[in-house]
Amino acid sequence: MQKIIPFLVLFILLFSFKLYSQDFSYSNVSITSVSFSGGNKTIRKDDGTGSYTAPQWLSGSTTKSPVAYVSGVAPVVSAVLTITCDSVPDSVLVRGQASDLIQFPSVRVAVASSATTTHDIIYPATSGSHVFTAGIVRFFKPFSVIWEISFDNGITWRTVGTTENTLYVTRSAPQTETSEFKWFHTVYDLSCRNAENKNLDADIVSSVWSEFTDHVVLNYNGDSLFYYKIMNSPNVTLSTLLKYKDAECYTFAQLFLAAIKIQGVVRTNNYVYITPVGNTVCGYTVNRFLVKTWTFGTPSAAATCTDFPYKNTYTTLFNAQYNAYNFITADVTDSVGIPGSCTANPSSYFNNHQIAKIDGVYYDACYGVTFPALSAIKASAISGWSFRFLNGGTYSCYFSPDISKSDFSESISTY
Repeated sequence: MQKIIPFLVLFILLFSFKLYSQDFSYSNVSITSVSFSGGNKTIRKDDGTGSYTAPQWLSGSTTKSPVAYVSGVAPVVSAVLTITCDSVPDSVLVRGQASDLIQFPSVRVAVASSATTTHDIIYPATSGSHVFTAGIVRFFKPFSVIWEISFDNGITWRTVGTTENTLYVTRSAPQTETSEFKWFHTVYDLSCRNAENKNLDADIVSSVWSEFTDHVVLNYNGDSLFYYKIMNSPNVTLSTLLKYKDAECYTFAQLFLAAIKIQGVVRTNNYVYITPVGNTVCGYTVNRFLVKTWTFGTPSAAATCTDFPYKNTYTTLFNAQYNAYNFITADVTDSVGIPGSCTANPSSYFNNHQIAKIDGVYYDACYGVTFPALSAIKASAISGWSFRFLNGGTYSCYFSPDISKSDFSESISTY
């Protein structure tokens, strides 16, 4: 009898362990939320409604928030899991295996008490196993974390599920925000997506610029950003471009420069405001220009102004749909010429233009072209010069296709 008692005790213990092991191994475990911390940067929403906040991953949410770090920093995550089971242990082990071979190490965490059969398991804020390589731009879409749980002290592991977030790693700390420059979602995305694995200033600038050269500039969601989708677009700031996805030249110059500043690339005197020099012709100031291409027909105003013999008139510059000019009479007509971002034939009758200038090169982000000097813009990008005046509710516009009749002046500032 004395020999039987220890055997019975051992049998009961083994049976109990097996019973609970089965319960824990096959219980319903799920991920509720994941939060990133440890130096992650602010990311502003493109729609202007504020910044993304933790938790960046939430079960049942259709949108998973983006995350940004500066290179040389390890990501830090915390998570909330739930377990539904009639019998639960006091604690379990939880770990995560992430992109870039980053490991979020095993941590023993308590299983919270509950009045129901569903219990919370809170994985505390834990650093990844290594930092994102210093001085290198990275782009993870997605940055995945495979979450695992162990009920037997790490002997066996069960996969709970995978969480995914877009994660950006800037080469250096982003430049400080200003009234115009903000850390918007698309700024991070455009920059890191194009400059991934770059580390030198010149390579980052060149890679970011590549987004603009095919005339298809996309936001973080793959939506087109239009240069004058409507020909009287009122949007002249970076924030309005990203919110409404349609804007003027101001905004594309700012987007290009912002995508460089987000990587910590510093360039001063980088924002150029261009206007005609304002010389006088036929008693009027030349203050407008035509971006290619315009077609010059038969001049009707040679007797009025020999140097600017072509004349158009209008009362309202654009038609009701804002997709074409609305001239009453027209010696000069708009033809398809230099395409703009996501727009085959944008507005092209201006009194000013804004572009970027970096290391002596002029970058026109609206059209995706560069120029070695201001004079090259006049030589290759415009069809002619103009002045206009209002008389009795009707505008009279005079034109010359002779680009020697005026010139550009520039005002340079730092964006």
